[in-house]
Amino acid sequence: MSVIVIGSLIIDNTIYVQKLPERGETTFAKSSLISYGGKGANQALAAHLAGGKVNLIGCVGSDSEGDRYKRHLEQMGIDSSFVTTGQNHETGSAFITVEDSGENSIVVNSGANQNLKRNHIEKSINLIKTSEIMLLQQEVPKETVQYACEVGKKYGLKIIMNPSPLSPYFDVNNFPSDILILNEVEAEQLSGEKDPLKSIGIFDKFGLESVIITQGDGPIIFKNSSGPIKQFQPPKVQAIDTVGAGDTFAGTFATALSNKKSISNSIRYAGIAASISVTKPGAQGAMPTKKEIESFVI
Repeated sequence: MSVIVIGSLIIDNTIYVQKLPERGETTFAKSSLISYGGKGANQALAAHLAGGKVNLIGCVGSDSEGDRYKRHLEQMGIDSSFVTTGQNHETGSAFITVEDSGENSIVVNSGANQNLKRNHIEKSINLIKTSEIMLLQQEVPKETVQYACEVGKKYGLKIIMNPSPLSPYFDVNNFPSDILILNEVEAEQLSGEKDPLKSIGIFDKFGLESVIITQGDGPIIFKNSSGPIKQFQPPKVQAIDTVGAGDTFAGTFATALSNKKSISNSIRYAGIAASISVTKPGAQGAMPTKKEIESFVI
């Protein structure tokens, strides 16, 4: 089975500090890193490294960063044929601050990602028809994501929605999906319930096949439409950098599902991958391969 990812491509500019600065505070960085990111590309790469057959639909700018990003994808083994170049747009960028605990704050300049439109989906219809799982996020225009959902449903794809970063406009009803992946903050924002063990049941009303709530190093909570709530504890590790952990989880989960693993085993598999990823700096550079995931000793 193949996975199609529709989403953002962003250049990450990361600085590492002892503690995240307070408002109005100036602090000194311990080190810095420029790397490739964006939730769409991150999830596509995670899915690919985990052994999946993956295609990516996205947009970079008409600048040197965009050219380099497309070459990077090809070097990593991801076909960039459906990554278009937005004229008169700069490639998206993110400015990330990571403290010693691994926690972070992020500011994103969307750039060319806002140029990913409905027509890009229409030009990719034949690719979508031959795919079986569609993975979506919220770093590209909502109209594009909504249309992708409609097209995916039309052609019978299983749609995994990871509505991150969560925006005020997001309504589950407007993005027809099968599986919803949230972190605990997003789950609270969408449900109004702080306790994820309670909030997960609120999503039953949307008619989703399954809902998954991740909690950093805490238990992953899962519920399908008719079954009981289940919890899966990911491996405990020493976190260095949590940037990209959610993307690692989502991409690896999509590949595990595409490889016919049960949803429970797919969650466990993705939880291991996400745990491995936080032990290294950066997003894409920290993502584990299939061999690393399967050889990890819990």
